This record gives sequence, structure tokens and C-alpha cells, in this order.
Amino acid sequence: MKKNIILVDSEKIYTTVGLIENGRLCELYGESSDERQTSGNIYKGRVTDVVDGLQSAFVDIGLSRTGFWYIDETLDHKSVLGERNALPHKISAKKGDYVMVQAIKEGTDLKGPKLSSNISIPGHFVVYLFNLPFVGVSNKITSPTLRDKLTELLTGIAPEGGGFIARTNCLTATDEEIIQEAKFLIKAGERIQRRWEETDGVALIHNEGNILYRTIRDMLSDRTESIVCNDRRMADDIRQMVEVFCPYFRGSVEFYDEEEDIYDHYGIGEDMATIYSPRVELQSGGFLVIEKTEALTAIDVNTGKYIGTDNREDTVYRTNLEAVKEIVRQLRLRNIGGIIVVDFIDMADPEHKISVVEAMKNELFFDRVKTRVLDMSGLGLVEITRKKVGKELGSITQDKCQYCGGTGFLLIDAYISRRIKYDLKKLFMNHAVSIALIYAHPVLARHMIEHKAFSQECSSGIWSHKRIYVVPDDGMDFSGFRVVSGMGGVPSGAELLT
Repeated sequence: MKKNIILVDSEKIYTTVGLIENGRLCELYGESSDERQTSGNIYKGRVTDVVDGLQSAFVDIGLSRTGFWYIDETLDHKSVLGERNALPHKISAKKGDYVMVQAIKEGTDLKGPKLSSNISIPGHFVVYLFNLPFVGVSNKITSPTLRDKLTELLTGIAPEGGGFIARTNCLTATDEEIIQEAKFLIKAGERIQRRWEETDGVALIHNEGNILYRTIRDMLSDRTESIVCNDRRMADDIRQMVEVFCPYFRGSVEFYDEEEDIYDHYGIGEDMATIYSPRVELQSGGFLVIEKTEALTAIDVNTGKYIGTDNREDTVYRTNLEAVKEIVRQLRLRNIGGIIVVDFIDMADPEHKISVVEAMKNELFFDRVKTRVLDMSGLGLVEITRKKVGKELGSITQDKCQYCGGTGFLLIDAYISRRIKYDLKKLFMNHAVSIALIYAHPVLARHMIEHKAFSQECSSGIWSHKRIYVVPDDGMDFSGFRVVSGMGGVPSGAELLT
């Protein structure tokens, strides 16, 4: 069985962390240097308005938009917590009060982040419920004996007024590892309490951490073979972080310093190039179409070129089963949350319908994000809810087009620069090439010049003997570019990039 690899691609203004399972890219998270995720952060906020009829309040947490504190958004009101009356039933604060709240969902262009007054601090094995006296176990841990054991263990550790939820990773953890992490999280809660008491006014009192800490903490498992990073300083930081926060990790942390792009070296270059395409090809010849709307994400399954057997029902059934695996991979890869509706190809056999839904549930078992799958409807539709955790990948790496009123998207300049670097590496694999020309729209060209793109690589890095020129081209679209050799001469108007 192939092991899992966590791949960290560090660029000047953009970092991605990907999880490769059995040779395929299954999760990918990105973060620009000038933007940070808010979900998970804990704030000392000030209530600006209370809406009694909706049992909600608006809270100033120091961001451009006030957060929305809705009582039913505290943790998961539909879970066993709500059934056991472990959650509060009304907003207890009034206008002007200071409250400790945690961002549980990212804000949008129109709305601020959603907030909860139930503070949770996640670890690798457990989630510490800072102010909620409840002990629970992940539903993915099905053994009654293990559930009872974990409940007893965590109940004995939980401080007064607090509790724990055992995560799925407890399946392979020792009691010592769980206890050690639980005590560490309790100490973190005490530090948060002290900051709350010592801070005057609205303030961020606990940062969930950067993309490295969050993703590595959550991605690591007993199957993780290595963490690979293409930046030496960041690789050293990861080693230190793992030693302190992830002592259970038995794999290696490696620095990648090869000439070949890290994406190609690990066989995910094509995945990176097509990750935002609405059309996803299946190996059989079928394909998926993924479309996001304001309310939900729709996924359509098509047979495409797959002709299968002479039996149509069998062909359709096989296509739907193949689609299930790719759909789950795409949900994880694109970090799609909220309501997802899958339009499978119509099947006549009721057992086939049940089998496809069961296959979907089985595949989603390995998804770290909480999901729920409903039975297939009479129209062949399967509804899925997937908890929104952080931002969907597309919202991070794409901008709304200023010319189409929001109906289309453009890749952000930072991401395009990374794709240009990918092509430059391919070009410079030919060691005879020492000059590269980048044809790009003037706006993109100006962005690269102002941000001194690839300066690190050309000043003292792998391209210190190369020359890169940007050629503004009004004929290119805003996201388009072309990288060619400049050995035949440099055109007028070209500007030396480094």
C-alpha cells in the first residue's frame, strides 16, 4: 500500500499544502501572504446589536464586517450535543457587552464571519471544548468498547466546565498520546482565558495559525510517510513544529531541491493545471460537470465516450460507481462545503441505486470533514451536506471578473505567477536556454514587475545565470500568458524582470 505524502509548495506570496494519497492529489489548501483564514480564531468581541426574534446578535471582532452570532450555529445543534441539551438556547449578552466568540465560518463579500460562543480548540486526536462540559466521540469510531474507553478516559481529564470530543485519529492513538495532547490543549485554553482577562477592548486573542500548522495538524495520520517542502527555511520550521506539536509523527520532513518542478516530480502537475475546470474526466471515458451556485454545488454525471457492455443498466451502474470515487476526491480537493446535489445517470434497478449511495457513504468515511448523505431520490439525485471548513479553494485562488458581473472568474495574479514559474522550469530544463520571454497582458506584466517575481530564484537561486523578460501584450486575456525562449532575440518593449 502506498503511503501518503504532504506536499508544501512555498512561493514568495502564495503557499499551497497538498495531500497525496496513493499517488493522487486528494486535498489542496492555499493561502496568500496578505490573507489569513479567520475560522477557528477566537476574539474578544463587543455586541453591537441583539436580534431577540432570531436569537442572534452582531458582534464587532475588529474586522471590516461585524460577525453574526446565531445561537443555532454554536457547534452543531443537530448533533448529540443538541439532543442532550448541552447547548445554550438563547443569547445571554446585551448590546455593549464583551463576549468571547470563535469564528466558525468564513465571511463573504456581503457578510461577516459566523460566530459561536462555544469555544473549541482542535488537536490531532481530540477537540477541547473550552467552556462546554461535554465528552463525545466521533461517529466514525463505531466500536462500542473503544467509544466507552475513550469517553471514560476523556471524562477523567476534562477540567470543570470543559470537555472533549475524540477525533477519528484516536483509532490509532495510545492513551498516553491522547492524554498528552489533552493536557496541552487545556494549557492553551488557560492562556486564552488570561488574554481575555488582560485585553482591553475588541481584539484577536487566539490565532488558529497559518496554513502550515492547520493543515499539517489535521492531515497527519499513521499512513503519512513524509512531509516534503521546497523551501529550506520553511522545511526547518516544519521540523520544529512537528517535534513540538506532533510528537506522534513517525515519518520524515524533507527539503526538495531538484531541478524538476515539485508538482511534476510527484506526478500532480496535470492535477494542478485542471483543478478549477468544471469538467472532470473519468478513466472510463465518462465525465463529471461541477457547477457552483450561491445556494449549492451541482455535480452532473455523464457516460461520455464510455460504451461499456451491451447492457445499458450495467454500463450506467459502472459509470456511477466510478463517478462516486472521483466525486468524493473532488469534494476534498476543492474543499466544497454546504449543500451538494449529485445528478447520477438514471438507473432502473433499485439495488443499484442503493449500492451507489452506500458506495458514496463508504468513500466519504475517509473525509476528515463531517458529511451527511441522503438516499437517492426518484429523479436519481443524491443530496450531500458537507461542513464548511475554511474557504473553498476556488475562492482563494480566483477573483470575480470585473467585466462579466460575477458570472465568471479570473485566476489571481499570484496563482498565475506560480503557473508561469511552472512553464519557466520546463523551459529551463533545456540547459542551452538562458533567456526566457513571458508574454502577458499589461496588467499581469505590471504585477510581476512591481512584485519582482522570481527575484529570489534569479539572484542567488536556481536561475542565477538566466535572464527573464516580460513582454506586455494587449492581445492576451487577463489570465493568459505564454512562455517562450528568447535565444532568438528580445523584442522591443520587453522589460527585464530580474
